[in-house]
Amino acid sequence: DRIDGLAAKVRRKEHHSARVIMIKKKTWSERKRFSLAHELGHMVLKVAEGCDSERAANRFAGAFLVPAEVLRQEIGARRTDISIGELISLKDRFGVSIQALTYRCKDLEIINQATFARLFKVYKQRGWRDEPFEEPNSIPWEREEPDRFQRLCFRALSEGLIGLSRAAELLEIRVKELEERLDHMA
Repeated sequence: DRIDGLAAKVRRKEHHSARVIMIKKKTWSERKRFSLAHELGHMVLKVAEGCDSERAANRFAGAFLVPAEVLRQEIGARRTDISIGELISLKDRFGVSIQALTYRCKDLEIINQATFARLFKVYKQRGWRDEPFEEPNSIPWEREEPDRFQRLCFRALSEGLIGLSRAAELLEIRVKELEERLDHMA
């Protein structure tokens, strides 16, 4: 329960090795997203000896999920302060935690160390620094699910590549439920 994620290289008999990333299932979606990017950082970065690989992976995750130019366009290159409300709005836009956004702002020198420290003091007071790390607008783990397969089925259906019953079968739902989903999308 203390590990958020793990990156590993798995050897398979008579096959090439495969890289895998495992993350904690029952945690907020924003934290999962950051953990996945962090573990990807461990896989792709070559960290110089003597450097902190955890910090490097965190910075990689921040850059991967919140690109510098996009963030600067959203909030500006330098700020003397930033509100919690603005950070919540950015959290919704980028899909990362308020704390990850705050670190990213500090890393990019959008905010200074004093603003960073003040914000983290507020986060501590509000209980966001401790388990279960529940910030405003967090998406519970059980509510966020990938939808690419569903979108591909809808596309194949709308382009006449498959019929209604085949799409329902692929999505493992009844035809009536599929019709209702399609009706909501019209």
